[in-house]
Amino acid sequence: MPKILLLAMPGCMASSVQVALDMFYVANRCLEKRDGSALIDNAHFTAQVVSPDGKAVESASGQLIQPELAMADAKIADIVLVTSLFAASASHSEVDNYLTAQQEAAAWLKGMSDAGALVASACSGTFLLAEAGIMDGREATTHWLLEAVFRRRYPRVRYHGERMLLEYGNVICGGAFFAFTDILLKLLERYGGRELALMCARLMLLEPNRELQQPFMQSSGRSHEDEAIRKAEQWLKHHFDQQISVDSAADAISMGARNFKRRFKAATGVTPIEYLQRLRVDAAKRQLEHSSRASTEVIWSVGYEDASSFRRLFKRQTGVTMEQYRRRFGPASASG
Repeated sequence: MPKILLLAMPGCMASSVQVALDMFYVANRCLEKRDGSALIDNAHFTAQVVSPDGKAVESASGQLIQPELAMADAKIADIVLVTSLFAASASHSEVDNYLTAQQEAAAWLKGMSDAGALVASACSGTFLLAEAGIMDGREATTHWLLEAVFRRRYPRVRYHGERMLLEYGNVICGGAFFAFTDILLKLLERYGGRELALMCARLMLLEPNRELQQPFMQSSGRSHEDEAIRKAEQWLKHHFDQQISVDSAADAISMGARNFKRRFKAATGVTPIEYLQRLRVDAAKRQLEHSSRASTEVIWSVGYEDASSFRRLFKRQTGVTMEQYRRRFGPASASG
């Protein structure tokens, strides 16, 4: 069984360390139960917590994580699992400052990868993999709130934020925070077999093989400095539930339609139509979460008359049907 290093980074979520340790413990107990007796030491998952300098790391919630050793003292491992780094709500400047201060950790991680270790992380931890150059030319995912800053910092990485997990040889990255559990199940399957991974998933009430984080995502407009387009965004947010067109939004800010489309895409990263569609899907999601209104009524209330067209749009943006979304996130008594 593999030797594992858990790299605890300043500001991480403490549970990204503890959940990993607990899952490896459960996996070892499952192996003992399956084989009918205690296993020899080298047949167990063994994990050590390391920190950049060997000193205690303060987590985002203020808990102190005590490492067993410093990065520099760690021997080559089979797996290096990186914790989250910073909050998903971090600004561009906060992300930049954090990563500037962690170049030594990025270089260490690159060295581990070059030596043959599997490297893995989820949420903001994916940034350290990208910072080390490990993700260049590969597809990556991270917390969906961090899309804009990730794309800006790592243009050589192909970003696919809708995915829960992406695996390429000895590199695994995951989406938002609890995609760490998906990574851990993947590691258990790779190094202990599918039976072991499924046994641990059942014991810990985890859903294996999750593919998409789309159902959990909410649109978060890209920050920009175009004041006219900001006004257009506000206008669309107040009128999305009406029968409006792109020309209507352009007229609202006294701008020609052609120039409006060009400036809107440059400022927001999406076309006005795509922006309007996201607003309508988000509004429909909120209603499915909090009401028992029939799906067709929800569709009409967000400005769509063609129900089948909206259903296709909803599934394309969320990865699930409206009924599936309601069953997952809606009131317990609601039905499709």
